[in-house]
Amino acid sequence: MNNIIRKNTFTPPIFAEIDINDNSNKDGEVNQQTEANGQSVILSTASNVQSIAQPIAPRVHDPIRERFYEMRRLTLEKPYSRNDSELFYRQARFMEDFTDDFDGNAKFNMYFPYYQNMGYDYLRTYFTWRTKVRNGEMTSTSLSYVYLYIYELLSGIGVSDPTDGLNKLLAVWEKFHVEHPSIEKYLSKWLKDYFVFYEMPLSFSDFINEFNMQRFYSLSLLFDKHAQNRLIMWNSVSSYDALNSKFYKDDNAELFIDCFDAVLNKIEEFCDNRNVRFEDLLVYSVSRRTPWQPFKRALFGSRTRQNDREVHISAYERYFCKHGQWTANLPVYYSSQKDFVGYIIKKTEACLRNVVGYKYKLVADIKPNSKPFRELQRLASKRSELDKIIEKAVFDFYADKTRTIVEVDHTNLARIRKEALGIQEQLTVEEDIIEQKVEAAPPIIPDEPLTLSYADGWKALKKALTDVEKKALLIALFDSDRIKEFADENGIMLEVLADSINEKASDYIGDSLIELSDEIQVFDEYRENVEALVG
Repeated sequence: MNNIIRKNTFTPPIFAEIDINDNSNKDGEVNQQTEANGQSVILSTASNVQSIAQPIAPRVHDPIRERFYEMRRLTLEKPYSRNDSELFYRQARFMEDFTDDFDGNAKFNMYFPYYQNMGYDYLRTYFTWRTKVRNGEMTSTSLSYVYLYIYELLSGIGVSDPTDGLNKLLAVWEKFHVEHPSIEKYLSKWLKDYFVFYEMPLSFSDFINEFNMQRFYSLSLLFDKHAQNRLIMWNSVSSYDALNSKFYKDDNAELFIDCFDAVLNKIEEFCDNRNVRFEDLLVYSVSRRTPWQPFKRALFGSRTRQNDREVHISAYERYFCKHGQWTANLPVYYSSQKDFVGYIIKKTEACLRNVVGYKYKLVADIKPNSKPFRELQRLASKRSELDKIIEKAVFDFYADKTRTIVEVDHTNLARIRKEALGIQEQLTVEEDIIEQKVEAAPPIIPDEPLTLSYADGWKALKKALTDVEKKALLIALFDSDRIKEFADENGIMLEVLADSINEKASDYIGDSLIELSDEIQVFDEYRENVEALVG
């Protein structure tokens, strides 16, 4: 049997790098280009002529590009269970200390930006910008780069501790919230989550007050007695915008804010007396413990160990961590809460305008069918109870605000006493030097008694009463349910109107005429006299 020696027919593989160019020749014919054994070959469809191109130069080593390749290879660790947040966190840790000084500036726009989907120029532009930020130079850049940096801070990338991370987030807020309004929308929510997720030394309430961020967290601190500028917080969930009212803008902002605090305290006191929490007028219910995820709508990953704990943002908003898993109790508010809050604010302003004598009056309208009002009606004998609480709170606040306080400097009393004695000695005349007889003046006897008769007292009272007060007495006699509406129409608090009538009555007839409870009522013993007075 003959041995057959087979010739080795192995052919080295041909590697090709194809450039997509317009290879049409001047005659409109298309050339085909490929590479064989390291040489580029251009084939023309017009002829069989072949031309040999120059060999491709070897690629220059780029350590930065290699670093990016290594970062991307992290996705191969779990190719079939890819989680964008987890991959982002691992890549962010890998690139945490990376710096760059790229000369280019690639504009970048991506929803949920992160490294895996960014090209070479984008990555270099971002890390160069981040290097400048870390060196204290926060310049304007594409919004997607800003969000990528925020995602890093939320995950604790490039921060020494949570406080350092919070300060850097606030620096981003300060720089970009005007240029990019969406920063306020999302970062305000993420900052609260930051306080829940990370154990901060500063309370969330103190943080809000320190940075004047009440308007972003109104619902969380709506019932916090110690919160500053509660009017601003309540106004943000109100159907009536008091901060844009003419009265508020006419140098009455501080007065209004302080007065509104007094009104809220009185309403809460009213509820306490009936063993009901004020919050129940706005909060329909509180959810059961439901799973809670921090930093929603952000790429967030963190391996920070979470201690078992409870975080209370408010009486109704609480977060719980157990074995690293988070749950939360969150409040569910009445759908009509804006109308209820709007009425409280508007009624407060209407009463405050009256007591300060503001030139423009305001009438607070009411939507009695809202659930908070029905709840209030259950607590009180009548819905008008809320009006009385607000009116009295405003009146008492302003009376206390304008009360004149006389302070006596006790260190000057001795000097004043000494000077008075000296003056007294100068005015004293010794009896043995001067004696004069002074005839006593005859007593003055009036033609008539100084006191008015009973009938004259009523006549004088009639002259003293204003037209509004007379009409108020007439309504109190025959249509007492309308007296509150009448007082509002004339821009006067019901208590003030009643006090004015009784004060004049005491001066002229020696007694009060009316009683104020839910409405103005004329005392039975004076009904005939009042009918004659206003008839």
